[in-house]
Amino acid sequence: MERRQSSFLFFFLLMLAFLIIFDPVIRGAIGRAVNYILYPIIGFNGNYPLLTVFIAGSLVIIISALIRHFTTNWVEMAKMQEKVSEFQKKYREALKSQNKYMIKKLQNMQKDIMLEQSNITSKQFKIMPITIILFVPIFTWIWEFLYSTNHYYFDTPWQIHASLFKSSFIFPNWILLYMLFSIPFTQFIQYILRLKWLRKA
Repeated sequence: MERRQSSFLFFFLLMLAFLIIFDPVIRGAIGRAVNYILYPIIGFNGNYPLLTVFIAGSLVIIISALIRHFTTNWVEMAKMQEKVSEFQKKYREALKSQNKYMIKKLQNMQKDIMLEQSNITSKQFKIMPITIILFVPIFTWIWEFLYSTNHYYFDTPWQIHASLFKSSFIFPNWILLYMLFSIPFTQFIQYILRLKWLRKA
């Protein structure tokens, strides 16, 4: 029941986030409000839009990673990963030796393991709404900020003066750049935090 409520809240906030982001009136209102805080700090008078996107995206990633890190039970997760790894090893051996008794026994155990995995995953799901609440105002601000700047071109090895607003692969280039940057940077921050935790453990 609790897991269903968490899932419902997550998808409700996700739909709300899409509504805010793609509605120009709401997006503009939120973007202008956030602009009072972020523009003086990382706006650089609109001269370095990619740097602004990089820093704004980093803020979201670092804060989200910190929230996830300090709300995740890493000991529980490590034990679960070890348990799953051991189970898979035994299951492969049972299949290889055609041990029907062991295969049946492991298949019965699989349901409990999947339930445990699901419970751990649902705990991580609970922090997703916080990430969405943090992501929406900064993302809407980036969108509004870029529309207000005159420097909306960037160079690549394969194209000179590519527009941030030109659509490639469905999304505008600036969203692709944001995703291209955020995915590996998120993994990097999570790796650093986990490494620090492992050294303390």
